[in-house]
Amino acid sequence: MIKKQICVILLLPLMVISCYKLKNPKKPDNLISEDKMVNILIDIRLMSSATGTNKRTLDNHISDKEDYIYNKYDIDSLQFAESNAYYTYHIDTYDDIYAKVKDSLSALKSYYQELEVKELEQKREKDSLEALLKKDTLGVKKGKDLIDAIKINDSLTKKLDLNGNDLDSQKGLIAPVSDTVGQ
Repeated sequence: MIKKQICVILLLPLMVISCYKLKNPKKPDNLISEDKMVNILIDIRLMSSATGTNKRTLDNHISDKEDYIYNKYDIDSLQFAESNAYYTYHIDTYDDIYAKVKDSLSALKSYYQELEVKELEQKREKDSLEALLKKDTLGVKKGKDLIDAIKINDSLTKKLDLNGNDLDSQKGLIAPVSDTVGQ
């Protein structure tokens, strides 16, 4: 037991000294800007989070995701690795980058949730309009039948005289006198 404690006591300073000598990575000549790094990490996160049908669709359209990212942002794997190592060592900067990534992903999520709600509302409105058209109160089946039904409905609301003549269409005309009057 004492031997284990002595080993730990001797190894602890050795570990501290060895970790202390980690060098700050040199700033790469082609360091990726923070904003560009945010966009790259967002795309990486979106691609890695695809599941189910979305993953199959992504796999069908993009065979090599890393190459897609490198081509999209006009970088290479070495430039990304060096920039990532540099930002990882500067943890405060890397925290800021990831905070922006998180905020952007949250904003994207909210945007697509709102878009989904709008699409559902439009679908409900369209479905209700279709349901109204399908509702068959006057035996209406097609567009022509709808026009005929409107004409029938209009004729039901017309003002008719005793003989069934349309009073609105006979404005200014005198209704014919019946032969039975005065006999």
